[in-house]
Amino acid sequence: MNNSISDGQGQLIDKVLNRGICVTCGACVGLCPYFSYFDGKVVVLDRCTSDIWRCLQICPRAEYDETSLDRIREQDQASEIGPFKKIFMARSTKEEIIKMAQYGGVVSTLLIYAIEMGLIESAIITDKGDGISSAGNIARDRSDILKCAGSRYNAAGGLSALNRAIKENEKKLAVVGLPCQMEALARMSLIETDGAERVNHVSLKIGLFCTWALDYRQLSEYLKNYGIEKPVKRYDIPPPPSQIFLALTEKGLREFPLEDIRPFIQKGCSLCGDMTAEHADISVGSVEGLEGWNTVVVRNKKAGDIIQAAIDDHYIEVDQLPKENFDHLKEASLNKREQGRMAREEMKQRES
Repeated sequence: MNNSISDGQGQLIDKVLNRGICVTCGACVGLCPYFSYFDGKVVVLDRCTSDIWRCLQICPRAEYDETSLDRIREQDQASEIGPFKKIFMARSTKEEIIKMAQYGGVVSTLLIYAIEMGLIESAIITDKGDGISSAGNIARDRSDILKCAGSRYNAAGGLSALNRAIKENEKKLAVVGLPCQMEALARMSLIETDGAERVNHVSLKIGLFCTWALDYRQLSEYLKNYGIEKPVKRYDIPPPPSQIFLALTEKGLREFPLEDIRPFIQKGCSLCGDMTAEHADISVGSVEGLEGWNTVVVRNKKAGDIIQAAIDDHYIEVDQLPKENFDHLKEASLNKREQGRMAREEMKQRES
């Protein structure tokens, strides 16, 4: 432990919130009673006098301790997409799920399967929001999961729901999240004083491919200029060369130039070097050029056993990922890793 740090909350405010690089993962919310999340923003309720500073230890944008950082990132160079056992494409076999989910519906299907088989008891996922930003939600059955199906493209403070579940002593949790949230979970395992205890509540980590996430408030203001004020049912970005951002509303599908949306990307996303959620057990993304399929990266034996059981019980079906898709994924992952490294170095140079 770095004993020179006596005010974890103060350093988190100074190093992350005041810099504008918070990625709204929600890891500090509920871990510290003085952080809250509302409508797309992490807010400070009061000053904390604790000398434990767990909030600083768990934050994926607070590089407070290079030794700990190296310990959780030591796997980054295992391959272009991080350590993995298998990679393939997959899709749900359940029509009900396919209708509700985005792409191949693999994440929703795996969660439903894991709950129905007793492998997990509940799942930390992101809801769709109801007039305000999406947020973390504790799903306990098929209905809860299907209500939250689909991609968000904006940060949602989802790990606040995990902290709530741990506080209520819920066990056998699955967590679905972005790469920054998977890194926060890796950091959680290293927290002094109770990291090992907290991580034991989590049985399965499903990471989502991500290049960036949007600031919900800025996106909402932009959409209001086009008459979109009610909750959007679904967002999507078609694969290149398309340069559009899609929003499915109650009145139909709306298209917006992607270049108009890019200014709303969170500043902290530029510092991230992980596109494929390398700290997850299973990582899931789309398959470019093949509608209705997911790319699935199995990173350890536990995840492989769950996937195989879901295949054997006909919840999902799999096929070989085309070589060109795999090659493109590795290239994109390496590019993001390098861009994140350069952005972190540039920030340090500016502040030195």
